[in-house]
Amino acid sequence: MKQNRTQLFEVDGLQVQLIQKDIKNMYLRYKGESDTVLVSAPFSMRERDIVHFIRDRREWIEDAKRRWQERSEERPEMTKEEAWKAWVYLKEEIQKLLNLWAPQMGVIPGGFKIRQMKTRWGSCNVRTHHMTFNLALAHVPYECLEYVVVHELSHLIEPSHNERFWRTMETYLPDAKLRRKKLKGYSV
Repeated sequence: MKQNRTQLFEVDGLQVQLIQKDIKNMYLRYKGESDTVLVSAPFSMRERDIVHFIRDRREWIEDAKRRWQERSEERPEMTKEEAWKAWVYLKEEIQKLLNLWAPQMGVIPGGFKIRQMKTRWGSCNVRTHHMTFNLALAHVPYECLEYVVVHELSHLIEPSHNERFWRTMETYLPDAKLRRKKLKGYSV
């Protein structure tokens, strides 16, 4: 297996971090904290095709930049006391949600922790069944928190984000798509 190749360059004033790896499709996301466009692309992809891919998505990138700036202005850094209160709140609420949903879903979580995460709301180690939740979940509506907990529990049924996974989500949360859309309005 080839090692990933990382490269930094600029396209029309945008800072781009390119990671070429063993994948089939190209993916793009905006990293607001570094004002960088992150592109994952197959090893075989030519540079001109990557640049074209970025230019085609310029409007989306500008929207993502604007949304990130608005969200970062809305939510100042938490003080230590605020972070502690958020952690205590989440610990209690996540435990309640795990106690509610795990038996209904027929899964057994292996414990959880809460920490600040830069790019995701939660994660699940399918081998140990241990879950990690983002401290920023303290700032989202309860139905979004519940969505993230059910999402991570669903990984204990289906590890991949495939069709079976999304069917599982909708079995337990019929409005999962709406909750996911609502969650996307908040900054990790």
